Order: sequence, then structure tokens, then C-alpha cells
Amino acid sequence: MGSSQPDFSWMEGTWKGPGFGGTMEEVWSALDQNGNVMGMFRHFNEDGSLNFMEFWYLIKEGLKLKHFNPDMTGWEEKADFIDFKFVASRKNKLILKGLTFELSDDVKMNINLDMKYGDKVKTEHFELMKVKN
Repeated sequence: MGSSQPDFSWMEGTWKGPGFGGTMEEVWSALDQNGNVMGMFRHFNEDGSLNFMEFWYLIKEGLKLKHFNPDMTGWEEKADFIDFKFVASRKNKLILKGLTFELSDDVKMNINLDMKYGDKVKTEHFELMKVKN
């Protein structure tokens, strides 16, 4: 991994916790040879049914993400994606424009996500716990 590449290795693994009225699960891959990470997110409704999914690729420029319904139909147009631009990284913290991840201890990740509700932006806070394999 080059010196200009942020270290995302602390994010690796499976993380779960409450959010959006149900349960959230994130899976972050091991770093590839370039220090980048692939990941996925699943949101389950309160009754346990799958609500939606996300797939992403985290690189030094930021996180590129796509949303999918349970039947794998995409939310974004084919060539479009959500782009969270890289802002800063330090030990156990990643700051993207509108999205922050921070490891508060070895098993808890805090996530802050700026969400648009009409013409207002509200920061949603989530706490995910690392799942032991």
C-alpha cells in the first residue's frame, strides 16, 4: 500500500446494529493489493424481511455506492452511483463528505450519515457492533 493511501484495514469484518427502524448489517472486505475495500450493506425491517441493499467500493478518492431493492433492481440509473468524496483519514476514523466512520473501541463503529429530508439535511447516527467470526 502506497504512502498516500489511507489505511482502511480497521473497517474489515461484519458489523451489525439498529437503524432506520430495523437492523443494519455491513460487511467490509479485506484490503486488496492497492489498499482498497469492497463492501455491502443490508437493511432488514423489524419483521426480519430484507428492505434494501447497498454495494460499494472504497478507494483513496472516496466511497462509490449503489442501492438495490431485494429483487436486485437498482435505485440509481445504470451508470450512476452515490459518491462520498474523501475528506480525511486518521487512525480508526474515516471522514467522507456527508459520511463518517469511527471505531470507538475494538468492537464498536460509529457512523454519521447526512440525509436529505426535503430541503433539510439531518445527520443520522448509528452504532454498529463487530460480529465475531
